[in-house]
Order: sequence, then C-alpha cells, then structure tokens
Amino acid sequence: MFEKEIAVKTKVRQSNIELLRIIAMFFVLIGHANGVVMGMLSPVEIETATLSSFIRILFMSIAIGGVNIFVLISGWFGVRANYRGLAKLLFQFFFLLWGIYIVAVLCGETTFDSQGIRISMGLTQEYWFVMGYLGLYILSPVLNAFVEKVNKRLFQMFLITFYIYQCYYCWITGVVNYFGGYSIIFFCGLYLTARYFRLYPSGRLNRLSLYVYIAITCFISIIVVLSVWKFGNAMKMLRYDNPLIILSSMALLLFFCKFRFQSPVVNWLAASSFAVYIVHFNPYVFKFFKRGVLYFTSTLDGGLLVLGIFLFLSAVYLFCVFIDQIRIGMWNLLQHNIYQQK
Repeated sequence: MFEKEIAVKTKVRQSNIELLRIIAMFFVLIGHANGVVMGMLSPVEIETATLSSFIRILFMSIAIGGVNIFVLISGWFGVRANYRGLAKLLFQFFFLLWGIYIVAVLCGETTFDSQGIRISMGLTQEYWFVMGYLGLYILSPVLNAFVEKVNKRLFQMFLITFYIYQCYYCWITGVVNYFGGYSIIFFCGLYLTARYFRLYPSGRLNRLSLYVYIAITCFISIIVVLSVWKFGNAMKMLRYDNPLIILSSMALLLFFCKFRFQSPVVNWLAASSFAVYIVHFNPYVFKFFKRGVLYFTSTLDGGLLVLGIFLFLSAVYLFCVFIDQIRIGMWNLLQHNIYQQK
C-alpha cells in the first residue's frame, strides 16, 4: 500500500508555506485559548461590551481555519506515504505522549493508572486530530491514485458532489453524523480539494485570494455576533465543515503560494508544528495552558490582554518546539543505528 522508499532525499522546504504551517498551528493555539478556555460569549456580553466581544469573535473566525489549513497544505504537496514516514509520525506521537506522562508521574501530577495509559496511547478526544491525520496518511496512496487516474471534469464533479452532500446532510441538517469536520472523511475531502487547486489553478481565486479570505472572515464574524446576540449560539458558523471556512482556508493557502522565500529559522520552527498540538493539548500540560490564559484574562484587558495572550501563546509554541528537539534527536539516533545495521 505504501510507496517504496528507495533513497533518502533532502527536500528544500518552501519557507512561505512553512510560515503558513506555523500560522495554522498558532491559529489552533488561539482557538484553544479563545474558545476552549475562555468559552463562547453570551448575549449579555455582546450587548454590554460590543466592541471587545466583536474582537474576540473576530479572532475565533480567524483561528477556526487552522486545522483546515494544516490539512490543505498536506494536500497541496501530496503525501508520499511510506513505512519510514509512518514510523516517524508514530514515534513523534508516542514519544511525546509517554514522555509527558512519565514526567507528570515523576512530578507527582498524576499516578500510573488506566486513564494515564489511555491518554498516553492517544485514546482520548484531545487527539482526534492526530488520529484523523494518521488515517489520512494511511489512505493517501489511494487518494493519490484517484488523482492520477481521474480527469479534470470528473475530479471537479466529484468535489462538487462531495461538498453538496457534506453541506446539506452534515453542516446544515446534521442528518449524517459528520462530527462537525472532526473526521477522516472530512480530511480526505480537504486533501483532494488542495490537490485539485494545485493541479488546476483558478486564476480568479488566485488573484483575489487575500480579499476573499478577509471578506469571508469579516462576514462570519458579523454573522456570529448577530447569531449569538439573537439566538445564543454561533449557528454552525464556527465549524470546520462550514463551506465558507473551507473556502477561506483555501484562499489563504493560495495567497501564501504567491510569494517565495527561504528561511532556516522558519523551516526549523515549522518542523515541530505538529508537536505543538501534541504537547500543549495533552491533559497534563493543558491545565497549565488554561491557568496561563485565565491569568491574563483576569489581570489585563483591551489591547494589553491581546498582547499578553499573543506573547503567552508565542512562548507556548517555542516551549513545545524545544521539547520536540529531544524527540528529533532520539529519532535521528535511532534512524542512524538502524541504517548502520543495514
């Protein structure tokens, strides 16, 4: 099923896309701070503090596309699955999970029990994204074969049909349990969408990509503010499978493809972006993340709060990157020993 790996090749990563990868994971951090920790605003908050409420919802609208962008980037370049790549992905996941768990036990934050083992095996809701991405990685050879065989018209018809079905049965009516985009099927759809736009560029969307992204983000923010104020909820606007979120995520990717630059620092930071998710969202780490966010929200407000949260999330990102250097060093050592034996 996986492609054979004949030789190890050094790939030069495009720093413009790697920068977007960093931004996408930073969006995830914003989403977890603004949404998971601080929670959705109430109608009363919107009435009494309209401007600050709109700014918070604007950040929610910006950040909600982080997961979509991360998957779209994989589709843009195409995943070339092989056993070494799968082993690397699994090693990163389990090394970080078990490393955090062992440290938490040694520090007295938890005990060695069945719940801790479940968390360290990724069998909790926090790691739905990892499981979804792992599923996408495994299925990528099948998706790539489809892309190689199908012509433009059939590819186009498939995507149109796919999104009509998803939009109506999953996003609008909820008749089919699609988990709001938290699924392998949704990831496969994003992957194929990015492959289509890479193979068959849309001149108009390419030219207007930034304007499309800004317009959709502002539109969603306004609708969410009105929906929360009037109905007490976001009316499904802040969901991964919202077609507007998908379009805005694709538009932002197309915008970043317009320019190119090379930066070793950007590439280094982006190489650990997946680890940022794994580390910070671990239950034993996330409680400290939550305390940090709540500290800033209780001591600062206005522009200082935005600045404080930004600096805090930047520190969290860098902390996770440095933690991941241990994993990278261990993987390189393990890989070196295996290839030396061969």
